[in-house]
Amino acid sequence: MTIINYASDGLYPELIALFRSIAHLGTVDAKSVIDVCSPWPAKDAGNAVRLKGALGRWTELGLFVNDGGTLKIHERFNKKKRGESVDDLSTRLPNACRTLMLEARNCLPLWGDSPGITADFVRAAAWVLAQDIYTLPTSWTTVEQQQNDQTTAGKISENDVRWNGLRFWMRYLGFATGDGSNFQADPTAAVKAELPELFGSRTELSAHDFVSGLAMRLPVLDFGEYRRMVEDTLKPAKWRRPQNGHLSMSLSLALRRLALDNIIRLEGKADAGASYRLTGRNYRTWHGFESVLWTGRSA
Repeated sequence: MTIINYASDGLYPELIALFRSIAHLGTVDAKSVIDVCSPWPAKDAGNAVRLKGALGRWTELGLFVNDGGTLKIHERFNKKKRGESVDDLSTRLPNACRTLMLEARNCLPLWGDSPGITADFVRAAAWVLAQDIYTLPTSWTTVEQQQNDQTTAGKISENDVRWNGLRFWMRYLGFATGDGSNFQADPTAAVKAELPELFGSRTELSAHDFVSGLAMRLPVLDFGEYRRMVEDTLKPAKWRRPQNGHLSMSLSLALRRLALDNIIRLEGKADAGASYRLTGRNYRTWHGFESVLWTGRSA
């Protein structure tokens, strides 16, 4: 099963159209919402297939609820604040998708004869985020070779269709930026979105609590459960693990960008206390920190 085979399951444009329509209508039957979201007057058969696939898949994942043929958004993701519009609700859709795709019930097991629905995305995203993001190839042929060279388990990505679908979803879910040759693993947006829940009523966390909290909420990042599963399959001779006390290049880039935007502050010296160091291009150490301060700015 898969979530990144866009020919049958669609991609986020189809999902957004479905989500907005159901949010606006409240409850609706499947045929009606697919008709509403299909181009008019010409009904594109391929578009209808993708819409139907996306609706079925995201109902299976838990975004939508099918109650006797009537569809609605699951109450977990349909909580409007006073005065909010469908547009406001839609801005939180990437967060809902990310939550569902990373839930254990949807993605485990990552390998085997019956992998989780989102296992292909989670497995491949964790692999991408563990790489040297500045030299990671973008063409499928080269990526496939690098994956085959590194892993001792089954395939990370199955084919070029799923590789392209992976990059599409990684961008939407806040784990990457760019397209084509400009694609780069960059979880800044995903990390930023988690800050309110991670900090709660606090404004400062120790470096350890901050990084471990992120790993719990986004387990494809450093020290996360799914990240460890993937890293455990990689050959030390073919994959360079970050130095002790250093974060991966992808997470380092995210924290560096958030600090430069004054959304967080990385406090302390790298050689004091329980600290982490950021890793830059060519494995250069950027900065060390003992704690993280959050400005409280909305994510």
